[in-house]
Amino acid sequence: MPATRDVYFDVPLSEFMVRAFAGVADYVGPRLFPPVEVSQPSGKYYTLDKDSWLLIPNDIRAEKTSPNRIDFKVSSDAYATIGRGLAHEIPKETLAAADRVLRVRENGVKVVVEGLARALEDRIALKVTSITNIGSGVSLTGGDKWSDYVNSDPKAQVNTAHAFGENNTGLHYNTSVIDKDSYRILRNHPLVRDYTKFVQAGPVPDAALKEFLEVDNLWIANGMKNMAAEGATASIVNIWGNSVLFCRVAPGVQELEAVTLGLAIQWKPEGFPAPMQVRRYDHWDPGVATEILDVLYWQDEKIVAKQLGYLVGSTL
Repeated sequence: MPATRDVYFDVPLSEFMVRAFAGVADYVGPRLFPPVEVSQPSGKYYTLDKDSWLLIPNDIRAEKTSPNRIDFKVSSDAYATIGRGLAHEIPKETLAAADRVLRVRENGVKVVVEGLARALEDRIALKVTSITNIGSGVSLTGGDKWSDYVNSDPKAQVNTAHAFGENNTGLHYNTSVIDKDSYRILRNHPLVRDYTKFVQAGPVPDAALKEFLEVDNLWIANGMKNMAAEGATASIVNIWGNSVLFCRVAPGVQELEAVTLGLAIQWKPEGFPAPMQVRRYDHWDPGVATEILDVLYWQDEKIVAKQLGYLVGSTL
């Protein structure tokens, strides 16, 4: 194998990849853990101290003295970004025969983006659907499952979730992430229809469902994954299982110091024009005659305020 090869950092394809990654509709992870760029591959990040959130400060200012200082008390934990990437090979014959080479390359990037986005969604879902990782939660059993239209009371779990968040942080959860199967069941639940006074035929619309869940953001988790080993019969399941996550997600997050459930901490190596980078190069063996699209990025997903999350699991 040659020691070196020509590697081209493709800026237009990188920009296309970033847009495509952000636009994968079935995945909610990037919205739940918004990306924040850092200058070092590892370091400290802030974890919010819930015990200081509701303190009443001493605002008395005596003459000729400075006001008492107030700050948002935080503790810190460590992050270490991990290099992640996938590659796609395009036959040289395909490139030679294509009327629009850029379109062929963009399609290759889409294949890689889908794989990376599915892996990210799975990592985030595994973090936040474990009650031990977030503030609290409940796993429903028996007649409490929302699929039991006679006995279950989804509003009771909604009230408990919001009470936990408000009593522990003074903040209201503004977001619900719900898997698509639980979403379908909940939209037709008699209690939901009664609460929202929805009398028309068909499922309760999202606007009314958000009112029932008492959130501003309702994100439907549609992502699926194959649990079987490669080559075995497929076993397709929902990445999020059957669950509803109540949480607080800060809008427009750009810094590590954010009042939000989690962050995707990204590091951009020197020389990379974007946090997510596409490289193009030929296969080391000229007899193979392929061009390789290599997508790279460095990231660590962290829960920064566990009390800003509450899980209702095993909904069905």
